[in-house]
Amino acid sequence: MARVNTIDYITLASAGNAADFGDLTVSRDSASSCSSPIRGVFGGGDGSSTFDTIDYITIATTGNASDFGNLTAARRQGGGVSSSTRGVFMGGRDSNIIDYVTIASTGNATDFGDMTFLQANGKAASSKITGVVAGGQNNSSGDAVVNSITSITIATTGNATDFGDLTQTVQGSGGTSNAHGGIAA
Repeated sequence: MARVNTIDYITLASAGNAADFGDLTVSRDSASSCSSPIRGVFGGGDGSSTFDTIDYITIATTGNASDFGNLTAARRQGGGVSSSTRGVFMGGRDSNIIDYVTIASTGNATDFGDMTFLQANGKAASSKITGVVAGGQNNSSGDAVVNSITSITIATTGNATDFGDLTQTVQGSGGTSNAHGGIAA
């Protein structure tokens, strides 16, 4: 698979094709992302190796990503959730670590806590308060596809907890919510 560093964008108010926004600092796939109303942040990913790189963009202006800092451990296929101030990178194929950053300032991530298991390829969604990762694979048990939903409270640190279960096992699905953590209401 070819990994790319391309960032595209769309304008939600009108239908149409994506346009070029700029480039990430390294070519990769399987990164996690989060945002505030001002910045988009991308962490980790897979390429020639597994990355601990965190990049950011300013959402209102196109251009290349800049270096934000580093995760506490390299990882891929994790979940990203956010409030308007804090971005959280939740686990992945290579790590059960949860890290957080303050989106408005650059710097290395800080340890938040741990996932309940190695949850890879789950899909993330968040409100301003709660972040969840649903489904995916349990990398602790031979990549078994799971129906688990794992949650955190974004404003506090601590280990993830069991939120409940999906109606069926699923991986590679999409995640969305009616309240985005990065947009002030």
